Amino acid sequence: MAAASDVETRPAQVHELLGNERRNLLIRYLSLFEENASVTVRHIARVIRGIETGTPPTQVSTGDYESAYNGLIQTHLPKLSARGLIEYDESAKEVVVTPRLQRYASISVLAQLAISV
Repeated sequence: MAAASDVETRPAQVHELLGNERRNLLIRYLSLFEENASVTVRHIARVIRGIETGTPPTQVSTGDYESAYNGLIQTHLPKLSARGLIEYDESAKEVVVTPRLQRYASISVLAQLAISV
């Protein structure tokens, strides 16, 4: 099995993580926090859905919030955790930012810039 540092440089692995818009938003948002910062999934879901809908996080509807929350806990957070970008505590519903996250955030931003050109 390849070491985590080897896996993260494989284009297919990078594309798997960055090939989803919500996951891109998640990575970019979490990159705003300091390394080892802890953030609740509840907070993340409101912010991400707010960005997606153009609504302030405090005004995100319950249905929109639940949609984002469920997607995060069922798919996106486990994927990022498996790749070592975050530490995800499923029982506490908290995320801790790891040093590897910033690398993916940079790739995400660069990829978006390349698409825009």
